[in-house]
Amino acid sequence: MSIKIKCLCGLLMAWGGAAAAAGFALQEQFAADIGLGFAQGVNATGALAAANNPAGMVALKAKPEWMLAASLIDLQARFRPESSTTHLFDRATGQVGVIDNIAGMPVGELRDVGGSDGGQAGGRGLLPAVAMAWPVAPDWVAGLSVTAPYGAATDFEDGWVGRYTALKTQMSAINLHPSIAWRANDQWSFGAGLNAIRMDAEISKATDFRYEADIAGALLSNTVPVLDGKATMKGKGWGYGVDLGMQYRPTPDSQLGVVWRSAVTPKLTGDYRVDIPPLYTQLASGLGLSLASEVQRAEAKVKLPASLALSWRQGLGATTLFGTYRRTFWSRFDELRIRVDNTPDQVQVEKWRDADMFAIGAQYRYSDALALNAGLTLDRTPVPSAQYRHPSVPDADRTWLTCGLTYQTNGWGRVDVSFAWAKMKKGRVDYTDTAFNRADYPFFNADQHFQVKGDFDLDMKMLAIQYNTTF
Repeated sequence: MSIKIKCLCGLLMAWGGAAAAAGFALQEQFAADIGLGFAQGVNATGALAAANNPAGMVALKAKPEWMLAASLIDLQARFRPESSTTHLFDRATGQVGVIDNIAGMPVGELRDVGGSDGGQAGGRGLLPAVAMAWPVAPDWVAGLSVTAPYGAATDFEDGWVGRYTALKTQMSAINLHPSIAWRANDQWSFGAGLNAIRMDAEISKATDFRYEADIAGALLSNTVPVLDGKATMKGKGWGYGVDLGMQYRPTPDSQLGVVWRSAVTPKLTGDYRVDIPPLYTQLASGLGLSLASEVQRAEAKVKLPASLALSWRQGLGATTLFGTYRRTFWSRFDELRIRVDNTPDQVQVEKWRDADMFAIGAQYRYSDALALNAGLTLDRTPVPSAQYRHPSVPDADRTWLTCGLTYQTNGWGRVDVSFAWAKMKKGRVDYTDTAFNRADYPFFNADQHFQVKGDFDLDMKMLAIQYNTTF
């Protein structure tokens, strides 16, 4: 059983949507940055910098600042199936089809799977976040943010064509990020932070018994219906990393920001449950065999990427321009390896590539209280081809168009409201799941391969609000 582990954007509640950045990243979660097309990025200041670039916290001179944010994300993901097939792969001969161990009959030939399109596999979800920063000494500022830096979730109908590759994927990832910043002088500041990421996962997919049903039918001289089982992985664990940031202000109206985040590898431990249809358990028992539902210990390491981001901010009177480039080193996500007690490792090959994001934004200060924001972002997917696009993460290149406003209340703080729409390319799928290991079943010693082909029609929208205040 191969298990695709993705981090669901969950902070104070679970979310049922998909990643708002390429891959399964959720790097930007605050309305102040979303409205600018994610272009403010590592040039953020004050409490926002506690999440994006600790070096920017030195903008606070005396009073602490905190912010609360929430983003409502809506993903539409519908699959248009082309074909779905399965076969058994004999490890000894490298051929399609095997001779079963019980009846001695050939099985495992290529067959159509069939099923529905899976329905609307996306959904809506709320992504909350909080950040704060406070001066602790002259030229020193401490910060803390709680965010969900990665997220993806999909939920397909039970009888869909790709059910043996994915049914439901749901995981929460919370990043506790304490940080510190130092002002070297009026031009240079530096910061560092610790990323403590807690992940909780529950991932499931159907298990196929059509070949076992054929064998049982031959032995019993009767037709045995084909029923699906289910395999579910539940796990949780921690991973740790660091980030280093810098900001340089050559003039009062311009600023350069740089931040590097290290890779993190959370280790998830939990249970792997296989549910066998009761009819098959009864039939196997009648044949003197054991084929029963079971729960085993399992663990998985998720290779989250490092990233490097550079941002520029330039003031031009009432208008401020922003630009950001970020490279996320997804190429370390080469595979997902699931270790299950008493079962060979289940390995899912990914072969993702490093991905780039380019963003520009502009803010026009209409008055002392009101500013208008807009942005444009080009976000490349790390998925290299349809061959490696797993249905549970229907990721594709996207272009973000964003807008928003910033309103400074009279003594009550600042409010940001933003809207973003992602124009996404079609997600072509030609995926073969090769990690469905059947060595722990009594009928044959083989791998079962499933191939699903089709296209995802994808659309994503985001509405965000943020409140800042000092105290």
